[in-house]
Amino acid sequence: MFQRVLFLVVFVSLVTLRVDALYAQDTPKPKAPSFSLTGSIPVHPDVKIGTLENGITYYILVNKKPEKRMELRLAVNAGSVLEDDDQQGLAHFLEHMAFNGSKNFKKNELVQYLESIGTRFGADLNAYTSFDETVYMLQIPTDKPELIDKGFLVLEDWAANMSLDHAEIDKERGVIVEEKRTRSGAGQRIAEKQYPFLFNKAKYADRLPIGKEEILRTFPYEVIKRFYKKWYRPDNMAVVAVGDFDVATVEAKIREHFSRIEKPSEPLLRPIIPVPDHAETLFSILTDPEATGTSVTLTTKIPVAEMKKIVDYRRAMAEELYESMLNDRLQELTQQGNPPFTSAYAGFGGLTRSKDAYRLGAQVESHGIIRGLQAVATEAERVRRHGFTVTELERAKTNILRQMERSYNERDKIESGSIVMNFVRHFLDGDPIPGVELDYQLYKKYLPTLTVAEVNAVTQRIPAEGNLVVTVSMPEKAGLKPPTKEELAAVMAEVKQSALEPYVDKVSDKPLAVIPESKVTVTATKQIKELGLTEWTLSNGIRVLLKPTDFKNDEIRFAAVSPGGNSLVAKEDYLSASLAATIVSSCGLGEFTPTDLQKTLTGKVATVRPFISDLSEGFSGSAAPKDVETMFQLLYLSFTQPRKDTAMFSSFLSRMNAMLENMGARPESVLSDTMTVTMAQYHPLRKPLNIKRLAEVNLDAAMRAYLNRFADAGDFTFVFVGNFSLDNFKPLVEKYLGALPVTGRKETWRDLGVRSPEGRIEKVVKKGIEKKAMVMLVFTGPFEWNRQNRYDLSSLGELMQIKLREAVREEKGGTYGVGVGATAVRYPLSEYRITINFGCDPARVDELVTTTVDELSKILKNGAGEEDLKKIKEIQVREREKNLKENNFWLTRLQASITNNDDPTDLLAFDSMVGALSSDALKKMADAVLRLDSMKKFVLMPEESATK
Repeated sequence: MFQRVLFLVVFVSLVTLRVDALYAQDTPKPKAPSFSLTGSIPVHPDVKIGTLENGITYYILVNKKPEKRMELRLAVNAGSVLEDDDQQGLAHFLEHMAFNGSKNFKKNELVQYLESIGTRFGADLNAYTSFDETVYMLQIPTDKPELIDKGFLVLEDWAANMSLDHAEIDKERGVIVEEKRTRSGAGQRIAEKQYPFLFNKAKYADRLPIGKEEILRTFPYEVIKRFYKKWYRPDNMAVVAVGDFDVATVEAKIREHFSRIEKPSEPLLRPIIPVPDHAETLFSILTDPEATGTSVTLTTKIPVAEMKKIVDYRRAMAEELYESMLNDRLQELTQQGNPPFTSAYAGFGGLTRSKDAYRLGAQVESHGIIRGLQAVATEAERVRRHGFTVTELERAKTNILRQMERSYNERDKIESGSIVMNFVRHFLDGDPIPGVELDYQLYKKYLPTLTVAEVNAVTQRIPAEGNLVVTVSMPEKAGLKPPTKEELAAVMAEVKQSALEPYVDKVSDKPLAVIPESKVTVTATKQIKELGLTEWTLSNGIRVLLKPTDFKNDEIRFAAVSPGGNSLVAKEDYLSASLAATIVSSCGLGEFTPTDLQKTLTGKVATVRPFISDLSEGFSGSAAPKDVETMFQLLYLSFTQPRKDTAMFSSFLSRMNAMLENMGARPESVLSDTMTVTMAQYHPLRKPLNIKRLAEVNLDAAMRAYLNRFADAGDFTFVFVGNFSLDNFKPLVEKYLGALPVTGRKETWRDLGVRSPEGRIEKVVKKGIEKKAMVMLVFTGPFEWNRQNRYDLSSLGELMQIKLREAVREEKGGTYGVGVGATAVRYPLSEYRITINFGCDPARVDELVTTTVDELSKILKNGAGEEDLKKIKEIQVREREKNLKENNFWLTRLQASITNNDDPTDLLAFDSMVGALSSDALKKMADAVLRLDSMKKFVLMPEESATK
């Protein structure tokens, strides 16, 4: 539940070309409101904001997606930076205690109750603590008045009525220590050493939310109670409710529950912790024996930007354009044959409440720090001197406005979970909340008015000197010497003195695709009315399944699948074939490099991604309705004109090398590789990819495999789900799918002979310098494939998840979390696999494995108790309610029915199976799959030196 966020940069690259809309009505033209640059940023007109007499703030917004659901948040304006010296880690500890007993929910009754109404722990019930805040998250059904009342009762108890029972505190100590242990590793070690530089010795550097282990294990009970009393006060908290409900009812419930909290007698003194400025550049150069990547980052700390007036919002738009264009330039550099970095980024973001930051960073190969730093610094300096071009700016504007238009088009279909945190951030940080409609109007009015000069002036917010921190992190290994701060400083100085030419923006004017005329038509139509599904058969043999929906206004998703896959390629080409789809995606399409393609597709929303697995090949993708023809064009090119590019292939190899060169240093990777090869009985096709094997990958072999797998579209089945009409879709299907190559070959997959081992296996991997262990337990065997068995297996997995969480985490305090997966495959042989995994103290491995086996034995003996059965059913019913209104759910299920040769109407059996689920059914499935005498146990233990 602990979340640490210092800086977040999200880069969205819309790759698409403009054609006429065919399926959805044009975007409505709402009446433009009157705005003034000197005016305040408007607040969402439909949100109700209020403050109770005791000081608590509340936000209420009706939102109908998903139906019969409500998202609740309790935002507490206090995090780890407000802890006293003896409280380090207790803001986060207190967050955990919210789930372990309160006035109205004793001990673990809260989780028990919420699961009984269909709220899943983790997914729908969670919380996080950061430096400056603590936020509690809850989704509940709203179809019964008592559920709404209970939801607010939960938040009330979190705000003012945690019991902080001493026995529960002591039990939770172990859980939090295990959470700390889970997070330990190279990344955490490096981050903790970088913080004093990033924060320049401000209090943040000494207040990591996870805290100090000695305090977590031994703090007196009064110390955590002191934090609760001091900071959990109504004038320091907000309640947010977004969902499918009646506003008056919800407001009345907020007043009823939260007015009971006593008003503080003294006003709140909530400090903002400063981060000191520094004139000199600070350098943090760190190595770690388990680091798997190498990075260099320039962080410039800058004043927090005010965001109150529309002029501030316009300034933020300029920064967004600046980031977008610079990131496009950096991305372009990764496509060189020998790129200076594997990835790079630039952007503005928040650092703390008192400081923003601008970051420029790169991921590089182990020996590439100097070259990577020089490259990113050069591009930033090029922008500082010469700025951007008009054509770059117009593309960026088009893409951003298209993104805003999509949000506007989906305004009545946006999930409540995507909205609720906007109000949390408004309360905590003062972020604007105009809402989607006003946001779109602001962008439409002001984004087009921004000039190149104004966007170029964004560099003025980034000081040329001062408040700069240069951080380097890299593996620690023989023959690899880290750079000195003098070397890094020299590179930056050299860049500032170098001669730089302006960027030249090359844009192709070629058409995306030229499609040959097709005479293919739909020759047969079949309706599956109970699923709202139409099946077309084309005269060239291609099969098409179509499900028009209104779940999203601006979304069409598709998948295509054909049997065969890598099982049919030549043995010597297998490794290259396994990477062929990724390689082809890296090379572009037709006459377009990836950069050319991105520029050509400005303003369009359409993607197509190929895949080749062992047993099948195909595509997945999506598009906005008015860009769906572009999607079909990309699909045609992906079938017929994959681009062979030696420079792009070299770039791909460079990026893969950087990813793989130190992967063996990560203990978890070694455990995963060991489990993979063991469970495949060391089959040569299951060897993990490493640097040595990557050298065997051949571009010609990859292209040969790709072209072979997509040489015949005649045995493909296409599935389309989303906002389209059959009448408008039919001409495009006939034109584009009709133009695909069809040779009439008949093929299916070939069994590659990979088999799971029988009998009991135990393996211990000793790797790592942290005192932590990882346990993986695996059960596998033959499986009778039918809809009922798959449902029972999945339900058994849910029962195991509940019982093992209660036993291993809650009762034993032995782990932060237990993961359970229960799946089955039909081909090449029908087989089930159940995995159980958890991290823990190395000294407790045997104890916790025994506890796990004991819980499984209870299930084998007793099945499920009535309360657990009720939880499983309610969670399944509630999740199905949401899933049935999601395009991706339908696409995934229909694609699976094709791959597995199942009847798609099996979906209709779900409700009856839930109703009939019994303890006996779960016990029967457990008897079939939980064969304790053939359990496979894999354990990661630290190296001997780490335990001494």
